[in-house]
Amino acid sequence: VVGGGVVGWSVAYWLKVLEGRRRHGMRVLVVERDPMYSRASTVLSAGGIRQQFSLRENIQMSRFSASFLRNINEYLGMPNEPPIDIQFRPGGYLFLASPQNAAALEATVQLQRDEGAQVTLLSPTQLKEKFPWMNTEDVAVGSCGLEDEGWFDPWTLLNAFRRKATSLGVQSCSGEVRAFVTSTNYMMSSAPPSARIKYVHVHMPDSLEYQPVACAIVVNAAGAWAGKLLEAEGLPRGLCQPPLPIQPRKRYVFTWHCPNGPGLSCPFLIDTSGAYFRPDGAAGNYLGGMSPPEEEEPDPSDLSVDHDYFQEQIWPRLARRVPAFESLRVRGSWAGYYDYNTFDQNGVLGPHPRLENLFSAAGFSGHGLQHAPAAGRALAELLLKGRYETLDLRRLGWSRLLDGEPLQEHGVV
Repeated sequence: VVGGGVVGWSVAYWLKVLEGRRRHGMRVLVVERDPMYSRASTVLSAGGIRQQFSLRENIQMSRFSASFLRNINEYLGMPNEPPIDIQFRPGGYLFLASPQNAAALEATVQLQRDEGAQVTLLSPTQLKEKFPWMNTEDVAVGSCGLEDEGWFDPWTLLNAFRRKATSLGVQSCSGEVRAFVTSTNYMMSSAPPSARIKYVHVHMPDSLEYQPVACAIVVNAAGAWAGKLLEAEGLPRGLCQPPLPIQPRKRYVFTWHCPNGPGLSCPFLIDTSGAYFRPDGAAGNYLGGMSPPEEEEPDPSDLSVDHDYFQEQIWPRLARRVPAFESLRVRGSWAGYYDYNTFDQNGVLGPHPRLENLFSAAGFSGHGLQHAPAAGRALAELLLKGRYETLDLRRLGWSRLLDGEPLQEHGVV
């Protein structure tokens, strides 16, 4: 498993759980190049989980993950250790729609309800009654999640997956996968050429040395660098087409203090402008951000923060929606990465069409943390049983990339 973020460790965990009685029959290795997780998307995220997506598969994964998190100690609890507390805060998500986008939001809510999600629609009058601190001038409707939505501590979830998987026999190492050794199959003239990965070259930290690791299956869970991984040395270029359209996209998160703000009953609010915020710990503290337009994407080569972005782009939008935020005081900031799928902002899950033993679990475009329990189980089922059993996620496979038919998710924040 290339990538030791929450998705990679979820895959590893589920592989050992679903292996069953053959507990030590399969050796699973997780390779992570950043053992301190200083640049990891998992721990730098805003930590949200929601049911409110526009794609059926994403809603289903959210519902599975919500159940998993609710019963986390049944899955990831360890004998003779304190119960896991992911510090879940059930604040719900609140999406606001302008008059132009009201019909689309209402249709999406109907889909969510069809999938069993508890979501209600609120008129501007109802919004004002429920959230008197909000300016509803340009809002036509809002959708509010009533259960299984909120936010939690990402590091606790990652660590719980890692510790439980390790206890089940999963091994891990610190290093970077930079090359592959493959065997190419041109024997069958009737079939398109394919290749099989035989070895992965894991380069050791701060060293020129590498360790060749023999493998039956490789899982690409490299997150924001999943696309770049398929450009590594040793993979036949002609077989890696189309390229995996996953890029690192830098996203800023800012924290601020506002004693007269909405208070702890505030939901995770997604504004009509794209800006978002939620409470953060003690009363009066909040965090939030906003994804920039495609043409204004910041340089992802480092995790420096553009503080002017908050002052010029985010703060005016926040203050318009919540007048009390006009007097907020910024406390801090950080930047993290989205593993952004430029094709349709959805995860790419399943086998590669030409590299026979390569599977992908990446490209979730900001919702990988909340979908990790479901995506990990689904991929483990596919690897061990040859089919999806819990959730049918076939549409998230490579076929749509080959056919040029995107599965658009409109709920990317």
